[in-house]
Amino acid sequence: MISEPEMVPEGHFGAAEFPSQRPSSDDLVAVDDEPAGMRRPRRPAWLWALGGAAVASAVWAGGLYVYGTADPDLGGYRTSRNLCLDAELKALTAAIGERPGDEPGSAWGSTHRTLDEAVCYTDLEPEGYEIPVDEDGNEVGSLPSVSVGYTLHKKTDPGPEFEGSVKAQRDTFGEQSVIRRVDGLGEQAFVLRDSDGVGVHLEVLDGQAVLTLSLTSYWDGDSGEPAVDLSDIEPLLAEDMRALIVMLKN
Repeated sequence: MISEPEMVPEGHFGAAEFPSQRPSSDDLVAVDDEPAGMRRPRRPAWLWALGGAAVASAVWAGGLYVYGTADPDLGGYRTSRNLCLDAELKALTAAIGERPGDEPGSAWGSTHRTLDEAVCYTDLEPEGYEIPVDEDGNEVGSLPSVSVGYTLHKKTDPGPEFEGSVKAQRDTFGEQSVIRRVDGLGEQAFVLRDSDGVGVHLEVLDGQAVLTLSLTSYWDGDSGEPAVDLSDIEPLLAEDMRALIVMLKN
């Protein structure tokens, strides 16, 4: 018959012991003035420090994760439902001509949780300008045209790639195209002139938004000259771009 285990004497640590399992006097130690007992294993101080560092690192990493996954500040920019209405183009229309017809142009846009895009295409009709035609009545020219672009990055920062993406457009505008930085417009801005002298393109980075404004003046079939003089057009593009930025933040 199995007898019940004896109770642990006062001053001993651990589970109840059978008589044959009692510690000998050599196994007992005294701590200060307390009764002797079995020594508790003590953790080295560096383990506690290491544990604290691990906890701190976990908290820091958790905070970094939350920060890294937070949506960026859009700086007040909104989705454009019709970029042709948002882009009033007051400076360009005053200098070159009004948009023909009753519509402000052709607009297109898309929205997504990561990215909003919008574009607008419209013509400008200089007063008194007529598109030349050949002997068969076919048009051999066209009106000056304007294109507007707007991309709102909702998740990623377009900044690190902006300058590179602008300069990569040299392939489109030709080897002799001119790229120049524009100060005082957004965070970064560049103007590009194509090698034929009939196109000027303004591209702006402002926070999470990338905006473009381009004017193309096709060659006049009779004179062989651009339909519109583009030599002093850059300030007008910049003025209309500033107005567009204000409009997209309202």
